[in-house]
Amino acid sequence: MTAPDHPNRRRALALLGGAAAAALPLPATAQTTPAPPPPIQDSPAPTAPPVPRLGEELTPFGAIRAGNRTRVIPPWTGGLIKPPRGYTPGRHSPDPFIEDGRWITVGPADVERYKIRLSAGLQALLAKYPTTFEVPVFPCRRSAAAPQRIYDASLENATRAALGANGLVLSGARVGVPFPIPANGVQAMWNHLLRWRGGAMSHTSQTVLPGGDGKFSDRLYQEDFLSPYAAGEGGTPLLYRRTTLTPADQSGTTLLTQATLNPIQSGFRAWFRAGERGRVLPAPDFLYDTNDPATDGIATADMLDMFSGPLDRFDFTLISRREMYVPYNAYRMNTPNLAPHEFLWYGHPNPQFLRYEMHRVWIVDARLKPNFQHKLPDRTYYLDEDSWQIVMAEHYNGKGELQRYAEAHNVAHWQVPAFVPAAEFVYDLTGDRYVARGIDNLQRPPVFDKPLKPDAFTPESLVRRGRRD
Repeated sequence: MTAPDHPNRRRALALLGGAAAAALPLPATAQTTPAPPPPIQDSPAPTAPPVPRLGEELTPFGAIRAGNRTRVIPPWTGGLIKPPRGYTPGRHSPDPFIEDGRWITVGPADVERYKIRLSAGLQALLAKYPTTFEVPVFPCRRSAAAPQRIYDASLENATRAALGANGLVLSGARVGVPFPIPANGVQAMWNHLLRWRGGAMSHTSQTVLPGGDGKFSDRLYQEDFLSPYAAGEGGTPLLYRRTTLTPADQSGTTLLTQATLNPIQSGFRAWFRAGERGRVLPAPDFLYDTNDPATDGIATADMLDMFSGPLDRFDFTLISRREMYVPYNAYRMNTPNLAPHEFLWYGHPNPQFLRYEMHRVWIVDARLKPNFQHKLPDRTYYLDEDSWQIVMAEHYNGKGELQRYAEAHNVAHWQVPAFVPAAEFVYDLTGDRYVARGIDNLQRPPVFDKPLKPDAFTPESLVRRGRRD
């Protein structure tokens, strides 16, 4: 079914795109403007404003290099590329911004004052938990960074990347962000899917579901990903493997996925193995609104990594670029040896461990196409302009009611450099449940230099491992 334009949804979109004072202009290629009136006789024709240029007024990723008018957002100076004081190799990074004081706190009584800066999801959390939840806002630190070769490739992609077959097939792009100046929502979503997060990463982390009785349901996973696209090999942009380590009765259960730049020619593929010695079975249904078993049904398959999978079921509209309060620089929550029960409350995390900052984000609205089905057919995504990471996402049902809200709390790994989530939260706003995934406080930090090969992400590799073990 296609999501109708319900009043709740119209109000949310009006909040996002209707306040001209807070919205930043879309690039010239993405705007639709009426034809100007003819100039008055004998008067000079109006001069068009200069178009911002990549690598100059804009960063190589298309972010606005300058700070904002109020100086709350500082100029971009390259991000975090040097080790913070006290860093020890192989251990979690100390907080490079530990001396920052809280700028403001947004509570339920402050929503009207700051509404233009708050996502509908944050407003919903403030309304749902008026006595326990708040939004702590800290100074903006533009810490996201990437290697120079990724920036160079992104500049080249701006002149060669193209979309065909209704936006589903990407050609001409390699290594970097394909569309630094996006002309539409599909291009912005491709930027998220192909954003730089290191060429490969291995990560051991917990997925935790806090319960109302004070108990935690948690699983330990080994996650590995490899990006042939980031290595310039094209074809397959991302290979992903998630293996259960605990509980013991599920140990070895593995999900394997292979994305593609051309889903028309070769679709998104997935396989599943139950246990170390289970049969390796194709999992073509691990797409769209299939429940992700790791989240007890709170998140769907396409909520993995905030959004993953093919783009074929939604129409994506680029709404605006806006200055908003978003989760950022989550070092306070990513403190080593901080156990999940120490900062994950029932209903939501302890706000004392959260950090939000004002950043510019691209806003993309996703609406289910006619003749397709999805249990959450209407979404809003907020993409960080400095990294193209989706930092917030709202998911509406067919009645236009906000059902799920997701956040990615990121940290900068200066040694790569890369800007990746330290945790993702998905809230079920129909109840008091939420899932926290990617929690690695009790584990080693992600490893970005582990040698991984494409043949380790094939169904055959799972068969060999099952027989060997």
